[in-house]
Amino acid sequence: MPITPNEQELREELIEFSNRLALRGLIRGSSGNISTRLDSNQILITPTQLPKGYLREADIVVIDNTGTRLRGKHPPSMDTEFHIAAYRARPDAQAVIHAHPVITTAFSLIGKSIEEGILPEFDFLFPKGVPIVPFKPQAANELSEICGDYIRESDIVILSHHGTLAVGHSLMMAWMLTEHLETCYEVIFYAECLKGKNALSEKQANLLREINRQNKTKSG
Repeated sequence: MPITPNEQELREELIEFSNRLALRGLIRGSSGNISTRLDSNQILITPTQLPKGYLREADIVVIDNTGTRLRGKHPPSMDTEFHIAAYRARPDAQAVIHAHPVITTAFSLIGKSIEEGILPEFDFLFPKGVPIVPFKPQAANELSEICGDYIRESDIVILSHHGTLAVGHSLMMAWMLTEHLETCYEVIFYAECLKGKNALSEKQANLLREINRQNKTKSG
């Protein structure tokens, strides 16, 4: 079956963002996986057990909405069910990124989130916070459904002990969420290494919230 120009473009995007994630250390080795909708019935997804920073367009796998492989020489990601659950929960999503950002994941091991009023960038980018999905060593499909419940309310969630899951209207959007979240956690990590951090005053925090509200009103 010949590859359409649209599919070719999406395959190129998957390779580009796989490389970006790998270069940033948000996925390492064969960990992590990304996907994008090809159409209402087909999804392009990265393969399992291959280093994501060295993928070729021919390595990309085509699956249907149940996760069944339609085309591709490699099996799809072992975390395919996360992607299926995310698309099912968010029909508006065009792309899903499951990454393994080191510092964000490390904070999830101790169940620690970024507090409100500590980092203006975090409050601006994630005004509702970022939920942490509790770790549950059940079957993959059960955990995936739990993730779907969380991703229905948030564009990015932290999977306790297992990285992050982000959705977006494009791969760029899902990548930016993943990148911004890890950057925020890096800042908090280094602040704690330096033995402390100063919270914003209530007045400063309220002013920031009002600016965020005004910006959303303008953009909406």
